[in-house]
Parts: sequence; structure tokens; C-alpha cells
Amino acid sequence: MMHTLKFIKIFMTQKKYMKHINRITLTMILMAFLLQAKAQRELENSMSQYFQSRMLWNPGFTGADGSKIYILQNRSWIGFDGAPVMTGVSGEFLFGANSAAGLQVVSDLAGVLNRTTGVLNYAYRIKFRNEKQLRIGISLLIANERLNTNYFAEQGGVADPMLVSSINQQAQFDGNLGFVYTDRKLSIGACFYRLSENFSAKNGGNADLAFAQIGGGYDIDFNEKVQLKPLMMLRMYRNTGSLLDIGAQFEYNKLFNAMLLYQTNGNVRTGLGLCLKDIADVNFFYNTNVKITNASSQQYELGIGFYLAKKKL
Repeated sequence: MMHTLKFIKIFMTQKKYMKHINRITLTMILMAFLLQAKAQRELENSMSQYFQSRMLWNPGFTGADGSKIYILQNRSWIGFDGAPVMTGVSGEFLFGANSAAGLQVVSDLAGVLNRTTGVLNYAYRIKFRNEKQLRIGISLLIANERLNTNYFAEQGGVADPMLVSSINQQAQFDGNLGFVYTDRKLSIGACFYRLSENFSAKNGGNADLAFAQIGGGYDIDFNEKVQLKPLMMLRMYRNTGSLLDIGAQFEYNKLFNAMLLYQTNGNVRTGLGLCLKDIADVNFFYNTNVKITNASSQQYELGIGFYLAKKKL
């Protein structure tokens, strides 16, 4: 993808060369860029998913941390024109004794491709003895992909009608299914993504997209102020190698947190956060670019959360 971005940057910014590129060649170049950009972005989930907004990876966690609103922006391939920028707003709200609803709206802009996704979540809690619980969550996904024609205009080019018609799509619908088991300290979850796409015998699923994710964490309280949260998460793909994240988050007095995770592709993810008790938190994350397999290379992410109620599901 990096080489494709460089290639497009050179030709799109030098107008005098544009007349020497015919429609077919330009279309092929841009199509290659679109396919790579989409694959890279889809493979990468938000870094806020591990601790700050667990609903992002599993609908079963909806409401588990109370009613809250979380806003994030993730940037990768910094320094290139048209580098991917993902912006998301999510909210989760408790209602009734054992139910919670969630809403996510994500805009993923990568060069000439603009993908917008809306997600509706519902989670139900089944209570057992000794604080043991099972949460079942479902999601309805609504996605739409459009060609960002403004990008062509900004670079002095014109969008090929054949490219526009091949990329612009009607809204697509799909769903996720998630399960979460928790007790006072332990949490284990599993989620199956895009059920229609990945488990359809006709489509066979998209090899570049994760079809399932399994994760588990444990809370270790050293004293009233110091807490450590080890975590392990496995993301599985249909035809590419699975990706395992291993790490932990350290918290001090519910005012400061630091995250460190190692990925089996060689990347390291880090994060720092400041908390205001049960009011709000601000978090910054960084992902290295040692390897680019199943990742969007170097990433930066900023997340801000607002807590609306202290009660948790």
C-alpha cells in the first residue's frame, strides 16, 4: 500500500503528467490502491477496544462498563496524501434490569474511498450465583462505500465514471454475535463477525476480514489504588494467519493508566490515559510498524470517554 500511495501522489500532484495517463491505466492504479487500503483498514480494530470501550469488539460487552459515550480517531500511514483516517462515535446505555443498547457510527476515509458504518447493539445479561454472569449481544451492521470525488478534485484529477460506478454501493446489511462470561475478576468473550458474509456458502467470506475474535482478561488488585489487568486476545481470519495480542493495562487510583501489548506479527501497542473517576477519560495509543501483516502499519489513536451513569450491567 505504501508504494501505491507514493505512485498516486507523484502522478496526481504533477498535472503536466496527467494528460499522458489514459483512463484505463489510471483506473487500474486507483483500483489497486482502493483494494489495499480497504484490506488494511478492515484488518485493524481500534486500540480502544481492549480496555476503554470493549463494546467495539464484542456486543456482549454493551453496558458492562455502564452508560457512556466514547469518541475516537485513528490515523495510520502518516505523511501520505489520502492516508487512512477512521473517526468513530459510540454510545452504550442501560435500560431495564438486564438490558443494554449501543450505537456506533464510524467514518473510514482512505484516499479516494469513504466507508461509513453504523452498528446497532443489544445485550442481555443472565445472572448466576456468586457474581457470575453471561452476556449475550447481537449487532446489526449497515455499511456504505462511496468514492471520495473531492480527493480527485483536490489533486487536479477527474474521477473516471467506470471507477465511480464500480465502487459506489447501496447500503449493505450484516450482523455480529457475541458472548461474554464474567465473574468478579475474570472476563472471557467471543464474537463472530459479519455472519452473512463470512458464513455464507455462496460468498465464502472475505479472506482479508476477521471472522471471529476471542479474548480474556483478569483484574488483579494489589491494593485499593494499584490494579493490573492482564489480557489475551486472538483474532482469526479465513485464509491468513491468526493474530494474538498479549499484554496488560496498569491503573493507579483510577486516575492514570498505561497499556502495553505485544502482537504476534511483531508489532507493539502502547497507550496512556488520564481518568477523572467516573466522569471522563482521555487516552492516547500508538502502534509500531515493525511488521505490516494484519495491521495498518504505524498508527496513532486518540479516544475520549464520557460516563453517564455509575451503574454497570
